[in-house]
Amino acid sequence: MFDNLFSKKQKSTHSLTDINHRFNLIGRVGQGSMSKVWKAVDLQSGRKVALKVLDKEKTKKYEARFTGLNKPSEGDVAVSLHHPHVVKTYDFGWTQDDEMFLVMEFIEGVGLSLLVDLQNEEMKRYRLRYMIQIGEALKYFHQQNWIHRDVCPRNVMVSEDKQIKVIDFGLCVPNTTDFRKPGNRTGTASYMAPELIKRQPTDDRLDIFSYAVTCFEMYTKRFPWDAAMTIDAVLQHINKPPHELEKLVPGIDKKVAAAIMKGLAANPDDRWQEAAEMVAVFRDAEARMVKAARAAAAKRKQKAEEQKKALAAKKAAQKSKPTDPEPNAEGTGKSGETPAEPGNESAEEKQAPTDSVPKSHKKTEQNNKATPAKAVVSQTAAPESPKAGDHQEK
Repeated sequence: MFDNLFSKKQKSTHSLTDINHRFNLIGRVGQGSMSKVWKAVDLQSGRKVALKVLDKEKTKKYEARFTGLNKPSEGDVAVSLHHPHVVKTYDFGWTQDDEMFLVMEFIEGVGLSLLVDLQNEEMKRYRLRYMIQIGEALKYFHQQNWIHRDVCPRNVMVSEDKQIKVIDFGLCVPNTTDFRKPGNRTGTASYMAPELIKRQPTDDRLDIFSYAVTCFEMYTKRFPWDAAMTIDAVLQHINKPPHELEKLVPGIDKKVAAAIMKGLAANPDDRWQEAAEMVAVFRDAEARMVKAARAAAAKRKQKAEEQKKALAAKKAAQKSKPTDPEPNAEGTGKSGETPAEPGNESAEEKQAPTDSVPKSHKKTEQNNKATPAKAVVSQTAAPESPKAGDHQEK
Protein backbone atom coordinates (compact mmCIF):
# COMPACT_ATOMS: atom_id res chain seq x y z
CA MET A 1 0.00 0.00 0.00
CA PHE A 2 2.84 2.38 0.93
CA ASP A 3 4.64 1.88 -2.41
CA ASN A 4 1.36 2.17 -4.30
CA LEU A 5 0.78 5.63 -2.86
CA PHE A 6 4.09 6.83 -4.27
CA SER A 7 3.49 5.25 -7.63
CA LYS A 8 0.19 7.13 -7.97
CA LYS A 9 0.47 10.30 -9.99
CA GLN A 10 -1.18 13.31 -8.46
CA LYS A 11 -4.14 14.30 -10.57
CA SER A 12 -4.10 17.85 -11.87
CA THR A 13 -7.89 17.81 -11.83
CA HIS A 14 -10.44 15.99 -9.70
CA SER A 15 -14.19 15.81 -9.43
CA LEU A 16 -15.89 18.17 -6.97
CA THR A 17 -18.65 17.22 -4.51
CA ASP A 18 -21.44 19.33 -3.08
CA ILE A 19 -21.12 18.23 0.53
CA ASN A 20 -24.43 19.92 1.43
CA HIS A 21 -26.21 17.50 -0.89
CA ARG A 22 -24.22 14.38 -0.05
CA PHE A 23 -24.22 14.92 3.71
CA ASN A 24 -26.70 15.98 6.34
CA LEU A 25 -24.49 18.25 8.46
CA ILE A 26 -25.70 17.90 12.05
CA GLY A 27 -23.25 20.21 13.80
CA ARG A 28 -19.63 21.25 14.25
CA VAL A 29 -17.72 18.97 16.61
CA GLY A 30 -14.15 20.15 16.24
CA GLN A 31 -11.74 22.55 14.65
CA GLY A 32 -7.99 22.33 14.23
CA SER A 33 -5.41 24.74 12.91
CA MET A 34 -5.88 23.37 9.39
CA SER A 35 -9.39 21.89 9.34
CA LYS A 36 -12.99 21.85 10.56
CA VAL A 37 -14.95 18.77 11.56
CA TRP A 38 -18.72 18.15 11.44
CA LYS A 39 -20.91 15.39 12.76
CA ALA A 40 -22.90 14.31 9.73
CA VAL A 41 -24.91 11.58 8.06
CA ASP A 42 -23.55 10.33 4.74
CA LEU A 43 -26.68 10.10 2.61
CA GLN A 44 -24.94 7.72 0.19
CA SER A 45 -24.20 5.07 2.82
CA GLY A 46 -26.60 6.08 5.59
CA ARG A 47 -23.71 6.07 8.09
CA LYS A 48 -23.16 8.58 10.85
CA VAL A 49 -19.73 10.03 10.12
CA ALA A 50 -17.22 12.69 11.04
CA LEU A 51 -16.71 14.97 8.04
CA LYS A 52 -13.35 16.73 8.06
CA VAL A 53 -12.82 19.61 5.65
CA LEU A 54 -9.27 20.90 5.21
CA ASP A 55 -8.44 24.59 4.97
CA LYS A 56 -7.48 25.07 1.31
CA GLU A 57 -4.85 27.80 1.70
CA LYS A 58 -3.11 26.35 4.76
CA THR A 59 -2.99 22.90 3.20
CA LYS A 60 -1.55 24.29 -0.02
CA LYS A 61 1.15 26.16 1.92
CA TYR A 62 2.14 23.05 3.86
CA GLU A 63 2.25 20.80 0.79
CA ALA A 64 4.48 23.35 -0.97
CA ARG A 65 7.33 22.27 1.33
CA PHE A 66 7.44 18.94 -0.47
CA THR A 67 7.25 20.09 -4.06
CA GLY A 68 8.70 17.48 -6.39
CA LEU A 69 8.65 14.68 -3.76
CA ASN A 70 5.28 13.27 -4.80
CA LYS A 71 4.05 13.38 -1.20
CA PRO A 72 0.79 11.47 -0.57
CA SER A 73 -2.11 13.64 0.61
CA GLU A 74 -3.76 13.30 4.01
CA GLY A 75 -6.66 11.54 2.34
CA ASP A 76 -4.31 9.00 0.70
CA VAL A 77 -2.61 8.27 4.03
CA ALA A 78 -5.85 8.06 6.02
CA VAL A 79 -7.66 5.54 3.80
CA SER A 80 -4.59 3.26 3.79
CA LEU A 81 -4.64 2.78 7.58
CA HIS A 82 -6.53 -0.14 9.15
CA HIS A 83 -5.97 -0.67 12.87
CA PRO A 84 -8.30 -0.94 15.89
CA HIS A 85 -6.69 2.12 17.50
CA VAL A 86 -6.49 4.30 14.40
CA VAL A 87 -9.60 6.16 13.26
CA LYS A 88 -11.11 4.56 10.16
CA THR A 89 -11.43 6.73 7.05
CA TYR A 90 -14.02 5.55 4.53
CA ASP A 91 -13.47 7.99 1.70
CA PHE A 92 -12.10 11.39 0.69
CA GLY A 93 -12.76 13.94 -2.04
CA TRP A 94 -12.94 17.67 -2.82
CA THR A 95 -15.68 20.17 -2.13
CA GLN A 96 -17.01 22.59 -4.74
CA ASP A 97 -14.57 25.11 -3.25
CA ASP A 98 -11.74 22.66 -4.05
CA GLU A 99 -11.12 21.84 -0.38
CA MET A 100 -10.20 18.25 0.49
CA PHE A 101 -12.67 16.45 2.75
CA LEU A 102 -12.33 13.15 4.61
CA VAL A 103 -15.23 10.87 5.58
CA MET A 104 -14.32 9.13 8.84
CA GLU A 105 -16.01 6.97 11.44
CA PHE A 106 -17.74 9.06 14.09
CA ILE A 107 -16.38 8.29 17.53
CA GLU A 108 -18.77 8.62 20.46
CA GLY A 109 -16.45 9.71 23.23
CA VAL A 110 -14.09 12.45 24.38
CA GLY A 111 -10.65 13.75 23.57
CA LEU A 112 -7.74 12.46 25.62
CA SER A 113 -6.79 16.07 26.36
CA LEU A 114 -10.00 16.43 28.41
CA LEU A 115 -9.16 13.39 30.55
CA VAL A 116 -5.63 14.74 31.05
CA ASP A 117 -7.12 17.97 32.41
CA LEU A 118 -9.73 16.24 34.58
CA GLN A 119 -7.45 13.53 36.04
CA ASN A 120 -10.65 11.77 37.08
CA GLU A 121 -11.28 8.16 38.11
CA GLU A 122 -11.45 7.05 34.48
CA MET A 123 -7.99 8.41 33.79
CA LYS A 124 -6.56 6.82 36.94
CA ARG A 125 -8.17 3.46 36.25
CA TYR A 126 -7.53 3.17 32.51
CA ARG A 127 -4.41 5.33 32.09
CA LEU A 128 -1.98 2.46 31.53
CA ARG A 129 -4.39 0.76 29.14
CA TYR A 130 -4.70 3.97 27.11
CA MET A 131 -0.91 4.35 27.01
CA ILE A 132 -0.57 0.81 25.67
CA GLN A 133 -3.22 1.39 22.99
CA ILE A 134 -1.60 4.64 21.82
CA GLY A 135 1.71 2.79 21.63
CA GLU A 136 0.12 -0.04 19.63
CA ALA A 137 -1.28 2.48 17.14
CA LEU A 138 2.12 4.15 16.86
CA LYS A 139 3.82 0.78 16.39
CA TYR A 140 1.44 0.00 13.51
CA PHE A 141 1.94 3.46 12.03
CA HIS A 142 5.70 3.00 11.96
CA GLN A 143 5.38 -0.52 10.54
CA GLN A 144 3.47 1.06 7.63
CA ASN A 145 6.52 3.32 7.16
CA TRP A 146 4.90 6.60 8.24
CA ILE A 147 5.98 9.29 10.70
CA HIS A 148 3.00 10.91 12.40
CA ARG A 149 4.85 14.05 13.55
CA ASP A 150 2.03 15.31 15.78
CA VAL A 151 1.40 12.76 18.53
CA CYS A 152 -0.29 14.55 21.44
CA PRO A 153 -3.49 14.22 23.54
CA ARG A 154 -5.33 16.59 21.19
CA ASN A 155 -4.96 14.01 18.40
CA VAL A 156 -6.24 11.07 20.43
CA MET A 157 -9.88 10.18 21.00
CA VAL A 158 -11.26 7.87 23.72
CA SER A 159 -14.46 6.06 22.78
CA GLU A 160 -17.28 5.28 25.19
CA ASP A 161 -16.11 1.65 25.38
CA LYS A 162 -12.63 2.83 26.54
CA GLN A 163 -10.85 2.34 23.23
CA ILE A 164 -8.17 4.71 21.91
CA LYS A 165 -8.38 6.14 18.40
CA VAL A 166 -5.42 8.09 17.01
CA ILE A 167 -6.59 10.78 14.57
CA ASP A 168 -5.28 13.57 12.32
CA PHE A 169 -2.69 12.68 9.72
CA GLY A 170 -2.29 16.18 8.32
CA LEU A 171 1.42 16.42 9.18
CA CYS A 172 2.20 12.80 8.40
CA VAL A 173 5.14 12.08 6.07
CA PRO A 174 6.72 8.91 4.71
CA ASN A 175 9.67 7.54 6.68
CA THR A 176 12.04 7.80 3.72
CA THR A 177 15.31 9.61 3.11
CA ASP A 178 13.82 12.63 1.39
CA PHE A 179 11.31 13.25 4.16
CA ARG A 180 13.83 12.72 6.97
CA LYS A 181 16.01 15.62 5.85
CA PRO A 182 16.31 18.72 8.09
CA GLY A 183 14.02 21.65 7.50
CA ASN A 184 10.47 20.36 7.98
CA ARG A 185 9.91 21.72 11.49
CA THR A 186 6.22 21.07 12.02
CA GLY A 187 4.22 19.77 14.97
CA THR A 188 2.95 20.98 18.34
CA ALA A 189 5.68 22.93 20.14
CA SER A 190 5.63 21.26 23.58
CA TYR A 191 5.73 17.75 22.05
CA MET A 192 8.51 18.38 19.51
CA ALA A 193 11.68 16.33 19.78
CA PRO A 194 14.96 18.26 20.19
CA GLU A 195 16.32 17.06 16.83
CA LEU A 196 13.26 18.44 15.10
CA ILE A 197 13.61 21.83 16.80
CA LYS A 198 17.31 21.99 15.98
CA ARG A 199 16.57 21.21 12.33
CA GLN A 200 18.57 17.98 12.40
CA PRO A 201 17.77 14.83 10.41
CA THR A 202 14.73 13.04 11.84
CA ASP A 203 13.05 9.63 11.76
CA ASP A 204 10.18 7.86 13.52
CA ARG A 205 11.94 8.25 16.90
CA LEU A 206 10.62 11.80 17.08
CA ASP A 207 7.15 10.20 17.47
CA ILE A 208 8.50 8.18 20.43
CA PHE A 209 9.58 11.43 22.10
CA SER A 210 6.09 12.93 21.58
CA TYR A 211 4.54 9.70 22.87
CA ALA A 212 6.67 9.91 26.04
CA VAL A 213 5.63 13.56 26.60
CA THR A 214 1.99 12.47 26.23
CA CYS A 215 2.43 9.66 28.78
CA PHE A 216 4.18 12.05 31.19
CA GLU A 217 1.27 14.46 30.88
CA MET A 218 -1.26 11.68 31.45
CA TYR A 219 0.28 11.10 34.87
CA THR A 220 1.06 14.66 35.92
CA LYS A 221 -1.24 17.04 34.00
CA ARG A 222 1.87 18.99 33.06
CA PHE A 223 4.79 18.85 30.63
CA PRO A 224 8.25 17.46 31.48
CA TRP A 225 9.51 21.03 31.09
CA ASP A 226 7.84 24.39 31.53
CA ALA A 227 5.08 24.77 28.96
CA ALA A 228 6.17 26.28 25.65
CA MET A 229 3.75 27.79 23.17
CA THR A 230 6.32 28.81 20.54
CA ILE A 231 9.44 27.33 18.96
CA ASP A 232 11.56 30.09 20.55
CA ALA A 233 10.27 29.13 23.99
CA VAL A 234 11.01 25.45 23.28
CA LEU A 235 14.60 26.33 22.33
CA GLN A 236 15.13 27.73 25.84
CA HIS A 237 14.49 24.42 27.59
CA ILE A 238 15.53 21.63 25.22
CA ASN A 239 18.98 21.50 26.80
CA LYS A 240 17.60 21.16 30.34
CA PRO A 241 16.78 17.77 31.87
CA PRO A 242 13.07 17.01 32.29
CA HIS A 243 11.41 16.95 35.72
CA GLU A 244 11.70 13.59 37.44
CA LEU A 245 8.42 11.72 37.08
CA GLU A 246 8.87 9.75 40.32
CA LYS A 247 9.18 12.98 42.30
CA LEU A 248 5.98 14.36 40.80
CA VAL A 249 4.09 11.06 41.18
CA PRO A 250 5.60 9.20 44.19
CA GLY A 251 3.36 6.14 43.86
CA ILE A 252 4.04 5.47 40.18
CA ASP A 253 5.40 2.08 39.14
CA LYS A 254 9.18 2.53 38.94
CA LYS A 255 9.56 0.65 35.65
CA VAL A 256 6.79 2.67 34.03
CA ALA A 257 8.41 5.91 35.19
CA ALA A 258 11.81 4.78 33.89
CA ALA A 259 10.31 3.83 30.51
CA ILE A 260 8.70 7.26 30.08
CA MET A 261 11.87 9.08 31.13
CA LYS A 262 13.91 7.06 28.63
CA GLY A 263 11.49 8.11 25.89
CA LEU A 264 12.24 11.75 26.77
CA ALA A 265 15.98 11.45 26.13
CA ALA A 266 17.33 14.41 24.15
CA ASN A 267 19.54 12.19 22.01
CA PRO A 268 17.47 9.88 19.76
CA ASP A 269 20.06 7.12 20.24
CA ASP A 270 19.38 7.14 24.00
CA ARG A 271 15.61 6.75 23.52
CA TRP A 272 13.60 3.65 22.82
CA GLN A 273 14.37 2.76 19.22
CA GLU A 274 10.90 1.36 18.58
CA ALA A 275 7.50 2.08 20.09
CA ALA A 276 7.06 -1.67 20.64
CA GLU A 277 9.88 -1.65 23.21
CA MET A 278 8.18 1.02 25.27
CA VAL A 279 4.82 -0.72 25.00
CA ALA A 280 6.36 -3.99 26.21
CA VAL A 281 7.38 -2.32 29.50
CA PHE A 282 3.84 -0.97 29.94
CA ARG A 283 2.30 -4.36 29.23
CA ASP A 284 4.58 -6.01 31.80
CA ALA A 285 3.60 -3.39 34.37
CA GLU A 286 -0.07 -3.87 33.59
CA ALA A 287 0.26 -7.64 34.11
CA ARG A 288 1.95 -7.10 37.48
CA MET A 289 -0.69 -4.60 38.57
CA VAL A 290 -3.53 -6.90 37.53
CA LYS A 291 -1.92 -9.78 39.42
CA ALA A 292 -1.47 -7.63 42.52
CA ALA A 293 -5.06 -6.35 42.28
CA ARG A 294 -6.42 -9.89 41.99
CA ALA A 295 -4.35 -11.04 44.96
CA ALA A 296 -5.63 -8.11 47.02
CA ALA A 297 -9.21 -8.89 45.97
CA ALA A 298 -8.77 -12.56 46.91
CA LYS A 299 -7.37 -11.53 50.30
CA ARG A 300 -10.33 -9.23 50.93
CA LYS A 301 -12.73 -12.00 49.93
CA GLN A 302 -11.03 -14.50 52.24
CA LYS A 303 -11.15 -12.03 55.13
CA ALA A 304 -14.85 -11.36 54.49
CA GLU A 305 -15.59 -15.11 54.47
CA GLU A 306 -13.67 -15.59 57.73
CA GLN A 307 -15.63 -12.77 59.35
CA LYS A 308 -18.86 -14.30 58.06
CA LYS A 309 -17.98 -17.71 59.50
CA ALA A 310 -16.99 -16.18 62.85
CA LEU A 311 -20.30 -14.32 63.03
CA ALA A 312 -22.25 -17.47 62.18
CA ALA A 313 -20.38 -19.43 64.88
CA LYS A 314 -21.11 -16.71 67.44
CA LYS A 315 -24.83 -16.76 66.59
CA ALA A 316 -24.90 -20.57 66.82
CA ALA A 317 -23.21 -20.47 70.24
CA GLN A 318 -25.74 -17.97 71.52
CA LYS A 319 -28.60 -20.13 70.24
CA SER A 320 -27.35 -23.31 71.95
CA LYS A 321 -26.66 -21.63 75.35
CA PRO A 322 -29.28 -22.82 78.04
CA THR A 323 -31.60 -20.09 79.27
CA ASP A 324 -32.74 -19.65 82.98
CA PRO A 325 -36.19 -21.24 83.72
CA GLU A 326 -39.09 -18.86 84.06
CA PRO A 327 -40.29 -18.28 87.69
CA ASN A 328 -43.34 -20.21 88.97
CA ALA A 329 -46.54 -18.21 88.59
CA GLU A 330 -47.53 -19.06 92.21
CA GLY A 331 -44.40 -17.48 93.57
CA THR A 332 -44.79 -14.30 91.61
CA GLY A 333 -46.14 -11.20 93.30
CA LYS A 334 -48.70 -8.89 91.80
CA SER A 335 -45.99 -6.79 90.31
CA GLY A 336 -44.56 -9.87 88.58
CA GLU A 337 -41.34 -9.83 90.59
CA THR A 338 -40.01 -13.09 92.02
CA PRO A 339 -39.69 -13.07 95.87
CA ALA A 340 -36.17 -13.27 97.15
CA GLU A 341 -35.10 -16.63 98.55
CA PRO A 342 -34.72 -16.94 102.32
CA GLY A 343 -31.37 -15.76 103.49
CA ASN A 344 -30.84 -13.70 100.35
CA GLU A 345 -32.67 -10.60 101.51
CA SER A 346 -30.94 -7.34 100.93
CA ALA A 347 -29.76 -5.20 103.80
CA GLU A 348 -32.74 -2.91 103.30
CA GLU A 349 -35.15 -5.87 103.53
CA LYS A 350 -33.51 -7.08 106.75
CA GLN A 351 -34.28 -3.80 108.52
CA ALA A 352 -37.88 -3.47 109.67
CA PRO A 353 -39.44 -0.24 108.41
CA THR A 354 -40.17 2.26 111.17
CA ASP A 355 -43.77 2.70 110.05
CA SER A 356 -44.69 -1.03 109.86
CA VAL A 357 -47.59 -2.35 111.92
CA PRO A 358 -46.75 -4.72 114.89
CA LYS A 359 -48.33 -8.18 114.84
CA SER A 360 -50.19 -7.40 118.08
CA HIS A 361 -52.19 -4.71 116.30
CA LYS A 362 -53.27 -6.84 113.29
CA LYS A 363 -56.36 -8.14 115.05
CA THR A 364 -57.32 -4.66 116.19
CA GLU A 365 -57.00 -3.39 112.61
CA GLN A 366 -59.26 -6.16 111.34
CA ASN A 367 -61.87 -5.28 114.00
CA ASN A 368 -61.70 -1.61 113.07
CA LYS A 369 -62.23 -2.11 109.30
CA ALA A 370 -65.88 -1.18 109.59
CA THR A 371 -65.13 1.98 111.56
CA PRO A 372 -63.24 5.06 110.41
CA ALA A 373 -59.59 4.35 110.31
CA LYS A 374 -57.39 5.75 113.06
CA ALA A 375 -53.76 6.36 112.79
CA VAL A 376 -51.73 3.61 114.33
CA VAL A 377 -48.69 4.85 116.03
CA SER A 378 -45.72 2.57 115.93
CA GLN A 379 -44.03 1.73 119.17
CA THR A 380 -40.85 2.89 117.58
CA ALA A 381 -42.31 6.14 116.26
CA ALA A 382 -40.26 9.24 116.85
CA PRO A 383 -41.44 11.51 119.77
CA GLU A 384 -43.37 14.63 118.97
CA SER A 385 -41.38 17.77 118.49
CA PRO A 386 -41.69 20.22 121.45
CA LYS A 387 -44.20 22.99 121.03
CA ALA A 388 -43.13 26.53 120.79
CA GLY A 389 -42.27 27.95 124.22
CA ASP A 390 -41.64 24.54 125.86
CA HIS A 391 -38.17 23.96 127.19
CA GLN A 392 -36.39 20.68 126.59
CA GLU A 393 -34.29 19.19 129.31
CA LYS A 394 -30.79 18.56 128.52
